[in-house]
Amino acid sequence: MKRIRRLAFAVLLAAGVFVPSVAPAAQHNETTLFAVVMTRHGVRSLTHAPAAYAWPDWSPVAPGFLTAHGYRLMTYMGRFYRGYFASVGLPLGCTARTGFVYADLDERTLETGRALIDGACGAPNAIPLQHAANAAPGAVDPLFDGADWLVPAGRFDAAASRAAVTAAAPDPPSALVTEHATDFADLQALLALRCAGSCPPASAGTSAIVATKGLAKLTGPVDTASTYAESIFLEDAECGPAQDPQRLAGAMRLHVLDYVVNARNAYNASIRGANIFAHIVGLLEAHAGFTDPDVDVPDLRGVNVAFLAGHDTQLGALGGLLGAHWAPGGDLAADDMPPGGALIFELYRTGAGEARVRLKFAAQTLAQLRHSSALVDGAALTPVRLPGCDGDDCSVSLAQLAARAHALAGAGLVQRPWTPTSDAPMPLAPLADPMWMRCLP
Repeated sequence: MKRIRRLAFAVLLAAGVFVPSVAPAAQHNETTLFAVVMTRHGVRSLTHAPAAYAWPDWSPVAPGFLTAHGYRLMTYMGRFYRGYFASVGLPLGCTARTGFVYADLDERTLETGRALIDGACGAPNAIPLQHAANAAPGAVDPLFDGADWLVPAGRFDAAASRAAVTAAAPDPPSALVTEHATDFADLQALLALRCAGSCPPASAGTSAIVATKGLAKLTGPVDTASTYAESIFLEDAECGPAQDPQRLAGAMRLHVLDYVVNARNAYNASIRGANIFAHIVGLLEAHAGFTDPDVDVPDLRGVNVAFLAGHDTQLGALGGLLGAHWAPGGDLAADDMPPGGALIFELYRTGAGEARVRLKFAAQTLAQLRHSSALVDGAALTPVRLPGCDGDDCSVSLAQLAARAHALAGAGLVQRPWTPTSDAPMPLAPLADPMWMRCLP
């Protein structure tokens, strides 16, 4: 245990020395080399209906599955990426297969990968969809969420996790309810529409830091509010009854707050995100000609863009690891990770020969999610702010990212191999929408 705690301390130290730099203004002779898109899946049904209030029946869509509407929205994202990457010199050639798409094993991530290919190429099988070869029921891909294998193996420090959550919350944690009283009031106003008589207040309950599946987590009002808010957001995105946009934005700030405390903190972000971060960096290193990487990656020579279809878990963990912040714009809260939202790692070489990486965040607004028929360009693209660097041309040297990945690997949080991969078709249920959906394609 002492060794694990020393490693945990090393991870926390590594988090404190990551200070990206501002690159010189873009030069005409810089060359874009490659990009990695870490995307969340599209609009899904509820994984489970929260207690206390009335929630709509999403059938015939199974719990946690991508909806037909969600698939269609992700095809728009595929079309958007095709146009965007062509504009920066990274064409997504479908016949030449200059795109690589790899998905986690959930139905919603596999269908998201298919939709991206469909949108970019006009057919869901134009590029093989890659996934873990071990696709048995209940299997997990260790590439995506490190907690899936680090926690069961006892390769984490529960005390460090608790300390990180404690540091991310005020003292006492219940002060969050007072500090965010307006957002709780907005959420309560939305919840009042789905209960009869006296509604249990979302702000009720005791704030406590407890171990949940190994890692520490702040439970209580913020955790509950986060679940309620996202459930309402998904209904709205799936064309359910329209919500007051200002109140929904306030509710979603609570959803983001839950991530700030529980997922973006210095320790939990490392446990969950170190492996996917190191492999993203490994892909970038391979295209920049770096030698002796800390991880193995697929041979993607000839590929311009690699898409990784996962979850908001990865986006939150990467945001915490990098100290990254984004403003999706429109009717979305700052640092929100809506369905289909993505972090883009764009590798380029300066005129002086340095390999650097720009981060961008792509997302559809809630209005675009609801009214997909009015969608033209697919998404808004905004720069990502990094510590000490918040301009439109903020970037970080690839060498610095590689050093951070090396520190995480040295702490035992990274598996060197890329998951054994297959492109065999996966059995997937027909896509569907709930009966109450109110907008048309």
